[in-house]
Amino acid sequence: MNKIIRRILLFICICVFLFSAFQLGKIFYNYYTIEKESAELVTQYVEEPEEEKEDPLKRVVNFEELQNINSDVIGWLYIPDTKIDEPILKGENNDTYLYTDLYMKSNTAGNVFIDEINSRDFSDDNTIIYGHNMKNGSRFHDLRYFVEKDYFNEHQDIYIYLPDGSVYVYQAVASTIIAATSDLYQKGIDYDSYMNQVKSEASVYQNVSDKQVNMIMLSTCYSGTDNRYVVYGQLREKVKSE
Repeated sequence: MNKIIRRILLFICICVFLFSAFQLGKIFYNYYTIEKESAELVTQYVEEPEEEKEDPLKRVVNFEELQNINSDVIGWLYIPDTKIDEPILKGENNDTYLYTDLYMKSNTAGNVFIDEINSRDFSDDNTIIYGHNMKNGSRFHDLRYFVEKDYFNEHQDIYIYLPDGSVYVYQAVASTIIAATSDLYQKGIDYDSYMNQVKSEASVYQNVSDKQVNMIMLSTCYSGTDNRYVVYGQLREKVKSE
């Protein structure tokens, strides 16, 4: 009888192990696929002249092809020396691209997208941009490092490429961790009071401009809680490609 019980228990343990290994394999394969697809998007739709690879303003994004795939593509976000190099979309609402990829297929990493309240042309006082904090380092995972002062200081420039050939260059001005329900998530702002609140809650902050300029607010999840990592950028210049 004891032998039979031991064999049954051994069989159950083996089944649990195999099931766990299968589930773990699915997770790692999913991460691999997400990272591979992100890299392929850059390879397929972003041109970097060999002699100008150190100059982000020389990058050219093929929006014609991207918008043929999905007309909701409104821009491309790039932060040098990070893994953030992604198309930006705007869906019908904030759920549209939460778990849906560029090709309108189900995907746990979703897409990078702007808030449903924002304009497609980044003309609002504050444009809110969301992306998942993926454990494999993709999408907006690197935002978590901006709360470290040295990392923040070394990653000051944020580039948004637009379909008309413009490049909007933003400078990082603050990073913080805030509640998902924070009243900082708004598109129309009273600049002085808004920046005072940003400063009071910031992990890292620098005063770049005393006059009102358009802003972006990059937001991602914080370790499975109701809080969010946020990086703020102020528009420094608009560059029209030649």
